[in-house]
Amino acid sequence: MRPVAWLVVVVLLTGASRTSADDRSEQADSLHTAEITTMVTSAHDFLLKNQNKDGSFSVVRGRSSKNAPVAVTGLAALSLMAAGHLPAHEVMDRGRHGTAVKRAVDWLVDHCQDSGETSGYFYTGNDSVSRMHGQGYALLALTQAAGMYGDDEVQRARLHAAIQRGVDLVERTQGIHGGWWYNPERSANHEGSITVCMIQALRAAKDAGFTVDSGVIDKALKYMEKSQDKSTGKFRYALNDDRTTWALTAAALATLNALGDYGSDKLDLGFDALQRSDPYRGMGGGEAFQWYGSFYAAQCYWAYRDRRLFQQWWPSFVEYCADDQWSDGSFHHGDYGQVYATAMVSLTLQVPFGYLPLFQR
Repeated sequence: MRPVAWLVVVVLLTGASRTSADDRSEQADSLHTAEITTMVTSAHDFLLKNQNKDGSFSVVRGRSSKNAPVAVTGLAALSLMAAGHLPAHEVMDRGRHGTAVKRAVDWLVDHCQDSGETSGYFYTGNDSVSRMHGQGYALLALTQAAGMYGDDEVQRARLHAAIQRGVDLVERTQGIHGGWWYNPERSANHEGSITVCMIQALRAAKDAGFTVDSGVIDKALKYMEKSQDKSTGKFRYALNDDRTTWALTAAALATLNALGDYGSDKLDLGFDALQRSDPYRGMGGGEAFQWYGSFYAAQCYWAYRDRRLFQQWWPSFVEYCADDQWSDGSFHHGDYGQVYATAMVSLTLQVPFGYLPLFQR
């Protein structure tokens, strides 16, 4: 990790280049840079100790069918790249863990199906958990690596082909209502958290220069807008489903931001709801998928036009993470264990530092 480089990124993103050195220091400190650097370094050391021999990462469970290597490998690679550890190159310094990142990216490329009805689907035998959530995280990781990967044109071509196949799979499996379901097939079923993953992956691919059907994104945006409960501002688990959560609301707002909505009435209503039920500020109880929600909450607070909301939320989140990190650098999740949680939390802590194009305002 390179804390000095992090501070440079912070300066650029906050506009601190137009201020004095003291102001720059104060702005950097407001992000808790030193504390986060320590937490993330420790988390990454834990992840690297738990990288599989084939380059993947997985949930540590007794049954291989529950290991979710596609999703967890995507998240771990994203977290490492967010700290400046880029896919290793023969002649360039890409960070202390560059080789580990390249192995993870290679594994994802190798597991992108290249033929048949599931061409473009990221899958490995017995992974019954990742499914389309894993598709989204794998695509995110590869799009963020696309400009920095490979020692030659053959390697880069393989990566780019996998990304485009993955995009094509997402597009042709969009459901009739505009959302997506757990399996890689077009369906009448749909679910909000999966739809968020698909939209963010498509947006990242488009930003990286890949061909993305704008009609698919338009339909998905309408799906997300219709899933908002107008009476509370929260977002539903699915259309015509009464379940709403803080995590889904955060994910939907981050998605609206990603598609260019920074000030609509829907967005403002959603932010009011997000603040009223935020578990990190004592406004709501614990969430079943709190780490998942935090990943999107950090993004939407960071992108929101009123910077005060991020400044109010960020210290509470950082403090919560510092209290929750174990001595071995890991974080925990009741259902999905240490490796998943450590990858997700360490990735979230790096949102404001902007190494990944995904996180840049």
